[in-house]
Order: sequence, then C-alpha cells, then structure tokens
Amino acid sequence: MSAPLPLADKSAVPLNEDGFVTLRLRMNYGLDRGVVSASGPGTYFGGNDVKKAVQFKRKGGDDWEAEVKVPISAGVVYYHYVIQSTTWRYEARICDRSVSVKGMKDGDIIDVSDSFRSAKPATLATSCFSKAIFGRGHQDQNTKTENTVAGMDEIVWPEVGPKQVCVRASVYAPRVEAGHSVWMRGKPDAMGAWSHESRVPMVHLGNRIYVGQVVVDVSDMPLEYKLTIYDANDKEVCSEKDVHKVSAMGGAKHVVTDHSFNYPNPQFKTAGVAIPVSGIKTRESTGIGEFLDLKKMVDWCVKTGLQVIQILPINDSGEDPSPYSASSSFALHPTNVRCKTVAEYYSTKYGLDMSGQLGWAQSLIDKLNPNWKIDYPKILDEKKRLMDAIFDAVGQEKVWKDEEFQAWLQHQESWVKTYAAFKVQLNKEKGFNNKWWDTSTWRVRVSETQGITNEHSPDFGQVVRVYFTQYHLHRQLKEASLYAEQNGIAIKGDIPIGVTRCSADVWAEPNLFKLHKNAGAPGDPEQNWGFPPYNWDEMHRDDCSWWKRRLKHMEQYFHAYRIDHVLGFFRMWEIPQNGGGGSYYPQGGLREAGLRNLRAVQTASNMLICGEDLGNVPDEVPPVLLELGVLGLRIQRWCDGQTWKYPLLTVAASSCHDCSPCRLWWNEEWGGAEGWYNFFVGKGTCPGGPPDWISQKIIKMHCESSSLLTVNPIQDYVDCWEKLRSKNPKNDMINRPGSTDGVWLYRCHLFMEDLLKEESFNDWLQKTTKETGRGVAY
Repeated sequence: MSAPLPLADKSAVPLNEDGFVTLRLRMNYGLDRGVVSASGPGTYFGGNDVKKAVQFKRKGGDDWEAEVKVPISAGVVYYHYVIQSTTWRYEARICDRSVSVKGMKDGDIIDVSDSFRSAKPATLATSCFSKAIFGRGHQDQNTKTENTVAGMDEIVWPEVGPKQVCVRASVYAPRVEAGHSVWMRGKPDAMGAWSHESRVPMVHLGNRIYVGQVVVDVSDMPLEYKLTIYDANDKEVCSEKDVHKVSAMGGAKHVVTDHSFNYPNPQFKTAGVAIPVSGIKTRESTGIGEFLDLKKMVDWCVKTGLQVIQILPINDSGEDPSPYSASSSFALHPTNVRCKTVAEYYSTKYGLDMSGQLGWAQSLIDKLNPNWKIDYPKILDEKKRLMDAIFDAVGQEKVWKDEEFQAWLQHQESWVKTYAAFKVQLNKEKGFNNKWWDTSTWRVRVSETQGITNEHSPDFGQVVRVYFTQYHLHRQLKEASLYAEQNGIAIKGDIPIGVTRCSADVWAEPNLFKLHKNAGAPGDPEQNWGFPPYNWDEMHRDDCSWWKRRLKHMEQYFHAYRIDHVLGFFRMWEIPQNGGGGSYYPQGGLREAGLRNLRAVQTASNMLICGEDLGNVPDEVPPVLLELGVLGLRIQRWCDGQTWKYPLLTVAASSCHDCSPCRLWWNEEWGGAEGWYNFFVGKGTCPGGPPDWISQKIIKMHCESSSLLTVNPIQDYVDCWEKLRSKNPKNDMINRPGSTDGVWLYRCHLFMEDLLKEESFNDWLQKTTKETGRGVAY
C-alpha cells in the first residue's frame, strides 16, 4: 500500500505561514440566470455576508471560475456555495467545505474543482445513517479497520518536485458500512497501476467526507483513478462504476478535486416500523410500553430487515395521555420508566436489599400487563408510588451523592432545575389557583427557581425526587438508543408543533410564545388547538437558542425526528384568545419564513428531519423542503397512491397514528377500499376482510416505492399474516383527531417475545425488504 496521507506532526517545527496562496475555484453548474458565489467566515470570502461573497465568472457553457487570495496563516480555508438567481439556492451543509493551505509557499496556486452538494445525497450524512444504520454506534471493534479520523487542519501539502503534481481528492461517500474503509486506486505507477496492494489510503474528516492525496509525474496527468471500499478482512466490497480524470489547469502544482462516490447501486432506500413506545408490549412491561422495551423492537427489526423505529413524542404530559400535550420539551414521561430496573440499579450499586420493591414491581407487571389497552391514570399513579418507595428505601442522601447521578445533573442543568421547580410549583398552584393550567397566572415566576431548588429549600426533597425519576428515564432511554445504534437501527423521534400553556417552557420563557393567541387550523368548524403559537421573531433574536437546546437534548437519544405539522414553520393559523376568527400569520413571504425557521432547526443537530406536510400545502413549501433535504410524508389513501411516483425525499406510509390502520380502513371506508382494489389489483370483485394477501400487497408496494424511507405502523405489518391479526381492528386505532374518548391508549396485542418467534412471518418480511432493495448499502 502507498504511504499514508501526510498529517501534521504537532511536535515538529512550525510550518511557514508567511505570504499568500491563490485558490482557483472551478465548478460546473447549469444556470440560465444569476451567478455562482462562494461565502465563508474569512474576509476573503465576505465574512459570511452573502452579499459580499466571491462571485464567479462564466468561462463558457456551464463552467464557472473565480480566484481568491488567502493568507497561508489561515491554515484551513472554509467556504460554501450559494447560487444567486431568481431564488437563491444554498448547498447542503454536510460538513464545512474546506481546503488546507498548510505546507504551501508564497505565490503557490491550488486548483480546486468543486461539485455542488445538493440536499438529496446529503440526507445520508445525517446521524440516522452515519451513526446508526451504517455506523452501528462507532464501536471500537469496527473503528479499528475504518479510515483514520482527522481534521483538515492536520493535513499538510507535501514537497512537490519541478515535474510533479500533488492531487488531493475530497470525496463524499455516505454509504460505508461499519468496519469498512475507502481507498484510492489509480493508473500511474505511483499508485501501483490499479493494484490493490499499492492503493492510496484516505482519512475521514467526518460526516462521510474522505480525503486522499497522491504525488504523480506531470506526464501522468490527467490523473485517472477510482475509489474502492474494503471490508474489515481487506476484501473489496464496492468499487466505483467509472474512472475519474483530473487535470491541472494553468500549470498548477497542487490540485483539489471534490466529488461524490459513484456507487453501482445509485440510490439507497430503507424501511422501518412505527409504534408508540407506550404501545410496545413485552413480558416485562407494566401495562404500558417502557423505554427498555425498545430493545425487543430492535431485535425484531434486525430479524426482519427493518432499520428505523419511529415513535411518538415521549415528553412528560402530566395527566394528559396525549403525547402532543407536553408539559416540557426536555423532560421524559414518567410512565416509560421500568421501576424494576431502578430498584436493581441501587441493589447493585449499594448492596441494598430491594426485594420488597422488586416484588412490588413484579406484582404490577402481573396485574397490569394482561390489559389490552393502557390504563393511563392507574399506571401513572402506581409507578409514582413505587418510584417514591424506591427513593425512600435508598434514601435521599445516597441518591444525591451518586457520582453518576451528579454527572448527569450537571450536564442537564440548563433545563432540569427549571423543570423541577415547575413541577413543584404546579402541585401547589393546583391547590388554590383555578387557572393553574395557565402559567401566566402563577404566583411564582421562573426567576424564583433557585429559591425552590437550592439544598436549603423546604421543597428540596420533592425537587430531588423529580431529578431521580428523570435520571433513570434518561439512563434507560440512552441504553435502548445505544443498543439500537450498535445493531444498525435508527430511532426516529417526534416533535409536536407546539407546547401547552401549562409547561415548563412557557413558564420559563414566555416571550418565545404568543400568549394572547391560540394555534389552530381554518375550517368549519375552525380548529382551536389551545396552545400558543411560536413567536419566531423573538426566537431569532438569540439565534433560536431554545430550539438548539431542545434538539441537542433530543440528539442524545434519536437519530431522526418527525416535525408535526411542518407547515407551521411557514405560517400558522392564529386565533385571538379574546374571541373572533383566526387568520394566517405571516400572510406572505412563506418561502423566506420557512427557510429561515427550518434552517435554524436543521443546523442545531445532525439528525435526519422528516416533516408532516399533509393538508392544504402552500406552493412555497415543497421546494423549501427539497432544498433543505427535509423529507415529506405520503399516506397512500390521501394521495394518488402510486407509490412508484413518490419523490425520493419522502416517507411512504401505509397509514399513521392519526388515521385508521389499513385493515380497519378497508372495513370503515368501503368506497375508498374498493377504489384502491380496482386501481391496483383490477381483477374480480373487491373482497371483504381484507384477506392477508391484500395487506401483503400494500406493504410490498410501500417497500417498492421510490421514497427514501417507508415506515409503516406495526398494525399494518402484522395484518399481513392472518393468524397474527388482532381480534378487533378497532382496538388497533391510536388516535381519532377531534375525539378525546378512548384515544392514545393503544397497546400492541402481541408480546414482542412471541412476535420474534414467528419465523415464517419474519422471514417473509425480511425477504420482502431485501428483494425490494431496502437496506442494501452497496
């Protein structure tokens, strides 16, 4: 193999930093009107002011070129492209586009040939794929055989002879399985004339950008090379279809070429399952799904070829069973804790006798697990009493002095103290305030949090109990999330479009919400959702800090997330609290509003974003989602149903939590079912039931769809096998919008342990995903 890429020796004498280098930037981009520009933090790229960005000149056809002088002392130059046309287009910020000038001399020229990084391939650089599906949690046993991770500031240009050229390839290769590595092979003798033994190593800059470089004779230009992926056993598993040819323009001695890996299988697609955490049933559940039950879901996904688990919101919603009525955007729901595991934690850590609490936990499992639906008030009360009993058995002092607990508390301090104070004060307000559900009427303000949470406060014991529950919820969800990652499964969370008035968020930062209005939707009758709309102007004053904190917090557990009612990022139906009809705000400028709001959210984390864009969608919405790489949603019965025509950046779903599963729909909306049958089957009379082969066809159509993701509810999957179906399809409903009776109480009728043993069904589903190309990396 060739010598490794030159990396800076931190102990060596500092390199020369005097003088300037010229970057000759070139790009091929089809543009009828407007100009290509490059913006970046350095003054030579306009100081991140797009109006001062470097503008390119058209050199003929679709070829554009610009020259930029940069000081060698900059070390690394960062920039990104903006297409300034009728509507401006920003390239996907996969990771900072950069060029190292370390090792250069005054007057040197670097010839840079770039390609515009569009949103479609950029989605695969999100943690959904890079960390979970392909990365498998970056476990040590895999990273040993992967490309060395380095920063661009560590890469140095080598000495180049008078008849030599140094070519550096910067490659976006999103589909690299755990334990695999990317290499360059080329035609020149310096690269071993295409031999595997003399291949050139590359380093990983992060976010699936790989860099390799080679010094060749001028006579070897244009340089011909291709990229190859090798597995942990040094076996070739994937090689590019075509050969790259790189030229040095104007006698440049240093060349950078930027492009994507040209996979033989041009498009990756994957599949997943949707189920609320509360709806998962295992033999360890306490009448409701718990975070640790996700591990059994992961096992089932591995067995069936599914790679994504989509859940509903899991934030604390107090006494309201709706997951969309969160009382905190950060705190987790107490019903999702496994009390038995909490007792075992302290038994192991301190050697305490927790047999009484463990017996209590088991008795609750025995009593509540046979229920076909969630007994929400009962479970909320029973788990609180048991967690209090565990806390009392351990003792406040031991809980408080636990080093792991303290480390967690310090890390979560930005929200957990406020949340604990909110919970303590909420209980007080309920005793005397008949408007306790509106935090603007509370006697105590957030500024008094320290008075509630300090160690000398009479409320401190209650505060620690709140911390105690949240700490163990965090531990258990984190354990499930890591288990998913290590098995190549991504967990997709959910963000409600709003937060309730009775929430720690509104109490702590009321300025971020329009408290004199309610969010809703137009119609007859008009929908009033009861929560305050976001005050986006106020949010942008501090660069959307609240959103960034919220999403960074979510990123501890999730690899992707769904934005409920993503249209609310463009405009919201706002209804005055004092009466009168609502109206949309803003009235115009939707493209600008959507870009501004969604970009602030997108840059806050590396999670994949999926938007629920159903309903009356303004024309400005789809282009913005496409430009940013935000996936839309397609429910077959609510569109033309031709799954093979869905846009790539969509999630194809057979149904969702806000509508009936397919089997129930077939029985409740016969006209729609008959129309589906006549169009997609077209033979004979539409059958009742429907038979399981209809359910299988629906799932297969979604796996065959052109969408990047197909995520179908577990109800629609198990309905594909007659013997696995629930006795009454009405029990499979999760929510009926507009109704509060009997909703959000769904539990899967099957124990996951039993579903894992259904070999014929699991084999069929695994075969379906594989034959339709779902989850095939190369």
